[in-house]
Formats: sequence, C-alpha cells, structure tokens
Amino acid sequence: MIIRSLTRLGFATVVTLALTLTLTLPAVSFAQDSPEKLTHWLTPEEMTRLDQIGKAFVETDPPSAPIRNIAEFDHMQGVLVRYPFGIPIALIKEMAEDEIMVTTIVNSISQQNSVTSLYVSNGVDTSHCNFLIAGSNSYWTRDYGPWFESDSSNTIGIIDFPYNRPRPLDDEIPKEVANMLGIPWFGMNLIHTGGNYMTDGYGNSASTDLVWVENPSQTHEQVAEKVLDYLGIETYHVRPDPNGTYIDHIDCWAKFLAPDKILVRSVPPSHPQYNIIEQAAAYWAATPCAYGYNYRVYRAYTPGNQPYTNSLILNGKVLVPIMNNTWDDSALAVYQAAMPGYEIVGIIGNPSTPWESTDALHCRAKGIADLGLLYIRHYPVYGNQPCEEDYQIDAELIICSNTTAINDSVLIHYRVNNGNWIIAGMGNTTGSFYTGFIPHQPGENVIEYYLTAADNSGRHANAPYIGEPDPFEFNTVYTNITAIPDTLKFNTPEECEVGKVTVLNNFTGWSISVTDIQDEGFSSGFAWYIGTVPSTPYSLSANDTTQLRVRIDLPLLEQFTGYALDTLKVTTTIGTVRVIIAVNDSLLTGIEESFAGISGRLGQNYPNPLTGTTTIPFTMTKGGEVRVDIHDFLGNRVSTLVDGYLPAGNHTVSWDGTDRYGNQQAGGVYLYTLKTAEGLQSKRMVLIR
Repeated sequence: MIIRSLTRLGFATVVTLALTLTLTLPAVSFAQDSPEKLTHWLTPEEMTRLDQIGKAFVETDPPSAPIRNIAEFDHMQGVLVRYPFGIPIALIKEMAEDEIMVTTIVNSISQQNSVTSLYVSNGVDTSHCNFLIAGSNSYWTRDYGPWFESDSSNTIGIIDFPYNRPRPLDDEIPKEVANMLGIPWFGMNLIHTGGNYMTDGYGNSASTDLVWVENPSQTHEQVAEKVLDYLGIETYHVRPDPNGTYIDHIDCWAKFLAPDKILVRSVPPSHPQYNIIEQAAAYWAATPCAYGYNYRVYRAYTPGNQPYTNSLILNGKVLVPIMNNTWDDSALAVYQAAMPGYEIVGIIGNPSTPWESTDALHCRAKGIADLGLLYIRHYPVYGNQPCEEDYQIDAELIICSNTTAINDSVLIHYRVNNGNWIIAGMGNTTGSFYTGFIPHQPGENVIEYYLTAADNSGRHANAPYIGEPDPFEFNTVYTNITAIPDTLKFNTPEECEVGKVTVLNNFTGWSISVTDIQDEGFSSGFAWYIGTVPSTPYSLSANDTTQLRVRIDLPLLEQFTGYALDTLKVTTTIGTVRVIIAVNDSLLTGIEESFAGISGRLGQNYPNPLTGTTTIPFTMTKGGEVRVDIHDFLGNRVSTLVDGYLPAGNHTVSWDGTDRYGNQQAGGVYLYTLKTAEGLQSKRMVLIR
C-alpha cells in the first residue's frame, strides 16, 4: 500500500511514500559478456578494463557561446529512469502525476510491453510515460545520463562525456536521448559522472577532486577550460570529498537547492569525518554565490550516513530518500525550511535495491530539461539598500521555444513589510533584456519581490523558480538626506507665487552637510526662488530637518507651451537628492497667444504613444538657430535631434526611441523640447516597450 501523510509547514508540503508491494522485481541487468553483477562502484572485473573508458570517445566542437548549463531546479519536461529499476514503482507513479514525461529505458519492444503492464497494475498514469529502446548496463541514469545546455540561439542541446565506467551501453545513452528528442549532441572529452556534478544555472558548478583524478592527462586549468567551453561554467568549485568513501560523488554530501542555497550533511562530533565535513560546510558559507552574497548553508543530520542529500528536485517537488528511521523527519524539515513553496516528498527505497549512503534516489533518476524552456535570469537586489532612490530591477528572458515574450507579462511583484503584493511592469530595453523599478521606500523597511514572465508558447516562469513563497528580499536604510515630498506639483498661479515646500530630513545616525542646491533640469532659464532655506554649505545633524521653499516666476513660466518639468538637485557630502518640479497643464492654457513674437512653434508628436518611430512637427516663423532635444522624465537629456540653423517654414524630425549612442531606451514618459533664441517649449510623449 501507499501511505501518504500530508503536513503543512509554511508553504511546503511533506509527503512520505512507503512501498510494500507483493511484487518481485527482476534483478539488475548487465551486458551479456559481464561476468558479475554490476555495482555502483567498479567491479573487480571492470577494474581490469579501465583503459576502455573514453577510448572511442569522439569530441565535437562546443555549442556556440554564450552557453547556459541547465540546473536541476530549472523546469523539466521529463525524467529518465531505467528498467530493471533501482527505484520503487511508487516513485514512478509519483513523478508521472506531475504533468511530466517519465522516460523509461528498455532494451526491446517486448520489455516495453512488460513495463507498461507493470505500470498499469500499479496505478501509474501511462499517458505520462514513454520509452527509449536502447541497450543499457545499469540503472544509474544520473551518472551516465545527459547534461543539458542552451546556446547562443537559445537552443537546448545535450553535453555528453566519457562515463567513468567501462560500460559502453550506458555511455551511449546521452546520444540516444539526443536522437529521441531531436536536439543537438556535443561531445566533451572529460571523463566524468553525473553524481559528481552540480550546477546553479548561473555559470557556477561543483565536483569533488575525483574529476582531476580521473583526467590525469589534463591540468586543473584545462579541466576548468573544458567546462567553460562546453557548459559555460566560469567558476568551477573542485573540492576534496569529506566523506572519505570510495565513490567520491558530491551528491553524497552536498546539493545545490537554488543558486544561493546549498545543503551539506552534518554528523555528530564522534563521527570520523566530522572535522572535514565541517570544513566543507564552512567553505560554502564563506563563498559568494552567483547573486553576490555568501551561500546560505543548510545542514541535514546524517549520524548513520543517511543519503538525505541524494535527493531529486523535479519542478515544484523535492523527492528525498528516507530510511524509515528516527532522523527522517528532521531531514524533511530541513528541506521545508530551505525550500518554502516546494512539496517535500519522502521516498522509501525497494527492499531489493535499498538506498545506500553512496547510492540513492538522485543517482537513479535524471531530469530531462524542458526543450522550450522559458527562463528568467536575474541578479537580485539584496542586503541594505538606500531609501533615497528607486530600486532598478533588471532581467534577461531566455526563451527556448522559438517564440517571443508577451511584453506586458514581464512583471515585478513586490510588497513592503509583508503587506499586499503590488505589481510593477518591466519594459523591454534591448533584445531579451528588461528593466523595471520598485519605487523607493522609507528606511527601515523590508522589501520582498519576485518576477514573472510568459511567452507565446504558453509557458510561464518565475524568478526565483518557486515565486511568491520564497521571494528575493532586501532592506531599506537611510544613507543620505531624504526629501519629503520628493515631487512638488504646481497647480495654480498662487502656488507658483507663494511657493511649495519640501522638507529635507536626516534620518541617519550622523551629521550630513548640504553643499549645494541647484537647478539641473533641461529647461534653461527656468527660474528658482529658494526661500526660508539656509545658505549652503549647511550641516544637518542626525534626525534634524530643514525646509526648501520653491517658487516659480510666472513670466518665465510663460515660455512653455506644454508640460513644464525640472529637477532640483540637492548635493550633500555623501551623495545627491533630487526633487522633481512639475507644473499642471491647466496653468498653461491660453499662454500660446502670447507667442506671437516667438520664432518657433512646437506641435504634438505622432504617433503618441510610440512603439517604434515617432514624428515631431514644429514651425519656424523666421529663420534662426534651433535645437530639438529628447529628455527623460527626470530631465536628463537623452538625445539631440536638431542643433543648428533652420529657415522659416514647417519642419519635422523623427525619434526612434534610442539615445545619442543608439541604445534602445526603456518604456516611460519622455519630453521633447524646442529651443530658439526667444525661448523654450516642451511637450511630453509616451514610449511603450
């Protein structure tokens, strides 16, 4: 029977599957000429044939860079197992329930029919099962199975290597899988094994120094160059095996759970490997992950050498080998704490093929990457962040389905201090890159966020993979003077004359000096009157405040025929603070009549909003020097479209959404200005990406 015990802890679910089937499974098969039953380690007979390893291997050119080595915690479309099995039928049934394809290696149609009957009799959903008819020597599909990568064209391919066992049928399986899937196959001449390799999807991987031992003809630098060329691995952590076992596989003691998380086994101080295992954990705790901060190290207590790190991550589920003993629950709880949002499933092995400390679930099953993978590559904002500026969020979409992104699906989901989730859009900047912003928040707040995206193949993706249950996180802190409010909007002539006030606050724990206050906007000649303000330099003590009163000279305001905007720049000894000044459109109604003597008239661009190129019309009533500029919403000049003499008449100029260097600009509000000797006019437009 199958016993399922469901417990909710946080976002994670723990399931324990126990198998007691009155079923006799065939013994492990091996090649016809093998004189003995194969084991996970080399048999005595195989030790005499070590010279055969990699002997006939043909290396190919590597994939075209940049290359991304697909991680175990990326989305999978299937999982590779082999019959006769090393895993329980209950596990196959569990995997087949998850909308993935369980691919079983069988040696013939007859064997396929037998396995199909076996699946049906045990309640396996055979609509999620297919078969690879190929010879094999053993059931360790992790060790000899394919490694997946995406190349510069976002095509998924397979990286193969000489399997570190003289088992020629097993060694051919990656090529057989590539043929079955119809994807490229690449040969990397580096003797290796899947149980001794893990990667994070960001160009970082790890193995024990077995990879050096088994490739004596290659220097350590050449090994590193190999994994860089074929897998895009820039940082290869090659570590001693702290277990002191014959197998030297990294999955026997450590496992990447995410790009910033690693599980390392722990043992009691009386254990002979205690010191070296603690040293291994300390190494990872002191090592920066791909995100920039040190790895978050989780520990699974394995006093009896339990194989808890030898688990399989399969999309939103983690399949953990358990031993039906006292320490199972604590191991599952560690996975819960490390991977909120995932379903944690404990799996008891077959009596005939039990889990061993050096050979368990991870060794006997291998994920098959989603060939149309949609992946969000994002380096998160983390730690303490200044509260004075918005938080820029950048991401790259890797789309392997030969489709395109649904642009308005690329979103930031964020919340402040565990409040309600707020959604902010991300704009396409160039190619596959997107940028968005989380608005700046007051100091001493906790910001959590995650990203989502969708493409036209129907796929959806999150970053991090599990999304909302385990978001990225950072803290806001005061590092400079803060202007409250940071935008002053003038709605009436009276407000322009009297002025509006922003308060400069020093929430930090130290004194900050204001060294300068100036207009930095695009509107040359725009007048500022700053009253009730100390002259600069001025020192603001910790927790002190002062006021800035800003007034606008109405005659100068009449130089504008559209939305007027400027920026007040407050310079301090440790940075700058900006206050946006905006004037309501209604203030400018009727002003155009006063422009009879002005040589230039600025029209509205079309189309507006723009997605590609827009046309800006303007009229010169007399010849003269003229300049047309594009500015972003903060007043920064993006591009100059015209700068020189023009004759009287109607003119147009185009803007294609790029800056002066040809770089595509992010979506948002932009202003365009017409400057002549008599004055400056501006209007706004919206760029959509």
